[in-house]
Order: sequence, then C-alpha cells, then structure tokens
Amino acid sequence: MNCFCLLTRVDRTLHTFSSLTIRVASMGLLLLALPHGAKAAAADQKAAAAAPTCGFSDSDFDTATDVKALDEYREAMAQLLKQEKFEALDCLADAARAGKTRFSGGAWKLRNLYVGLDSPRPGHPTQEDWQQHMELVERWRQQYPRSITAPIAVAESLVRYAWDARGSGYSNSVSDSGWKLFGERLAKAKEILEQNSALASKCPDWYLAMELVAQAQNWHLDQATALLQRAAAFEPGYQYYYRVHVNHVLPQWGGDEGDAASFAEETANRVGGEAGDGLYFLIAQGILCACQQPEFPHFSWPRLQSGFAALEKKYGPSLFDVNSFALMAAKSSDWVAADEAFKRIGDSWSEDTWKTEAWFTQNKNTAAQLSPIQMRSRAGRKEAADNMKTPEGAAYKKDLEQKMVSMERACLEQAAGDMNPMDLLLQVGKNGTADLAETDKQPNRFTFCVEQALYVSFTNKQTPFTPPPHAGYWVVLQIDPRTVTASAK
Repeated sequence: MNCFCLLTRVDRTLHTFSSLTIRVASMGLLLLALPHGAKAAAADQKAAAAAPTCGFSDSDFDTATDVKALDEYREAMAQLLKQEKFEALDCLADAARAGKTRFSGGAWKLRNLYVGLDSPRPGHPTQEDWQQHMELVERWRQQYPRSITAPIAVAESLVRYAWDARGSGYSNSVSDSGWKLFGERLAKAKEILEQNSALASKCPDWYLAMELVAQAQNWHLDQATALLQRAAAFEPGYQYYYRVHVNHVLPQWGGDEGDAASFAEETANRVGGEAGDGLYFLIAQGILCACQQPEFPHFSWPRLQSGFAALEKKYGPSLFDVNSFALMAAKSSDWVAADEAFKRIGDSWSEDTWKTEAWFTQNKNTAAQLSPIQMRSRAGRKEAADNMKTPEGAAYKKDLEQKMVSMERACLEQAAGDMNPMDLLLQVGKNGTADLAETDKQPNRFTFCVEQALYVSFTNKQTPFTPPPHAGYWVVLQIDPRTVTASAK
C-alpha cells in the first residue's frame, strides 16, 4: 500500500495486577498437577479399551476436527439416560473416572458425561421435560443404590432445575414462588450430596456438584475456598473446580474488578510452568464471552497465549479452544494471532463462543484486514529498536526530533488541553519523505494534527527530513506536547 496510513495502534499492553491480600492471597490453594501428556494418552487408551464393554464407543467424538463434538457427546449421554441405560452410564462413568481420560484439548470425559445428564437435552426444556428428567435420574438412583454416578447426577440436575425456577433475570424480577423453588431444590441437592459424602473419596465431580450448590447459595468466600482446597487435594487436575470458584470473585457475585484475573494468576503461579499457564487459560476461558466482559482485560494476553500453546502441546488441538483463543486475541487486539486462529477455524465457528455467525464473521474479516498492517508495524518497531543501537541511528533520531519541532509547535493550538505523550512510529523514505506514520494509542487532537501534517507533506511530495542512512528507515519518536510547550516559551 503506497499511501500514508494514519492508524491507531492495534497492539495494547495488558497490565498485571498485584496479588489480593484478602480475597485471593489468603486462599492458600493447593498445587494443581495436570497429568503429563504421555500419561494422559495412556489413560485414554485404557478407557478406550474399556469403552466397548459398556456398549458405547466415544471414538466418533473428535474435538480436534469437530467443534460440536463435546455437545454431541453430551447429547449421546442424554439419550442413554432417556433410554434408561443406567448400567451403560455407570460403566462409562467408571471407565472415565478410573482412566482420568480426556478429549483432545484436555476436556475430561467424566465431566462432559455429567453435563449431558444435568438437564433435559436438547433445546429449551418445558416443565414437563424437567419433570420427566428428574424422574429418570431419581429412578436411576433408586434402582442402582451402589452407583457412584447417579446421586451426583441427581444433585447437579437439581441445581440446574433450581436455576430454571429462578430464571436468568435480575433478582428483583424473580417471583416469590421462583425464589421458593430455587431454595428448595438447592437444599435438596446439598442434602443428597451430604448423604452421599462417601463419594467425595471416589468421584472428583462430587466436589464440583457441591461447588455449584455453593455458588447458587452464595456461600461466603472462606467457605467456598475451603471447599476448593478439599477438591484440589482429591483431584488436582480437575480444572472445573477453578472455573466454578472464580465466579465467587466476579463483581456480580460480590468480588471487585480484577479479582478474577488475580485469582487466576495466584492459582497458576502456585502450579508453575506450562501446567500453570494452561490452567490460567482455562480459568479465563470460563468467564470469556462475546460481550463487554469487564474482567477479561485484566488477564495477561502473553500468558493466555502461553497457556493455549501448553494445552495443545499436552493434550492436542481442540476446535472449541481455538475458537476461544480467537476471541481472546480479538479482545486483546492481537490481530496477527487472531487471523492465524481464524484460518484454523475455517467455517467451524462455535456458537457457544461467538453467539452469532455475524459477530464471528465480523471479527474474522477484521483480523484478515488488520493482521498484515500489524505485522508491518511490529517489524517496523523492531527495526527502529535495532536502529537505535547504532551511533548513526541515535544521531539521526536526534536530527528528526529537531526537524519535527516546527510541525509540533504548529499543532499546539489543536491540543485543547489534551497533553498526553505518545509514541510515533515513522518510516522515512530515501529522500527524507514521511512515508508512513502511526501512533501507539488512539490519537489525541495534538498527535492527530501532527499526523495530518506528515500526511500532507507526503501527498505534496515534500521532503521535511534529512535523507536517512537507508531507504525505508524506521524510527520511533516520543511526541509530547508538554515538552513542545515548554520549549516554545
């Protein structure tokens, strides 16, 4: 593109936040030890060998190639329940539990089995659907009193049934009868879990079910943290514990802005290494949405990138995770990473992630348009940094700064009180032309005026600068209206 480009910077720095002394630092979470890739693969093979004995094979549910594979697996579990194949469900759950098996990408098969059993599927269930579903899971529990899975499935169904009674609106929109049913169903779920507390030493999802109760009943943070500690001690690799717990520190649940990212950082730091980075990504994924989520900007984009790569390295690719990564990249204005992810996604967009195809397509097109520009900007900044390492580069930058003074002074009236400094990435042509300029932030009135002046000089084929050491020379200048104001006095 041979025109002068006035661009806002598409890179941004995500600030890191200090540890919370009350909400997070005191949690004392136990270390999370995600299984090594080879061990995870061996566990999958063990479960695969056991799967045919259950009368069901999960080989058709490939999360690496099918973005809907997890949902299809959950639907299959729901169908087994509707067909009252309780023995098969117990068999599948026992195999997944014993083998700690995961789909490609790291999602636990056990957890997704429970998700398939926690509500009537698919679609939007009616009250009749709910009644039939609750009768099914209760029948399973009664007919198979030694089942590890059935009581937990009943409890998690009751939690979902409670939310159905409450609805998704604001609390002041909930009817008295809705609140009553909400409380009764949650109390029943808690009672069932407590009656089957021995399962806490047998199934990691017992703790997850209790966490869901704790969230709905709005337990005090100290109580919820104690539950998380017990859960992590039993099965440190069950990432869902942390994804549920993070809700306790979201602003809508009584936390402060930034608490969720601090919790993720504290937890991931205790784990350390690639496992910690992977957990950091998974916690962020749990609160990610195609909306103006105020918490996500507090997460570190570089660490999210590392976490995504670590999960793929350990467990293989997941199209659902690639969709999440693409949305994270778009929210972080890293259009290079986003464009690469969108190319991997192709047409396999996730409705859970993007909500609408229009929003997916809009972000995909934006990434395709801005990725080449961002790549050029990054290359320019790197070259500018390299140029400053040489004596001639430092001398040329000083010469440029002097020649920019008159242009900057002419723009002082445009500042209108906006005196924020800004970096200006400038490419100088072989004859001293201003070939390209872009700022690192949204331009204020002062810097926009400077950019316009450079643009006019380019279109008029003027040479406001001394010819550089070589053509296409990159320099980063610090544009500060306060300095110009002081020098003009």
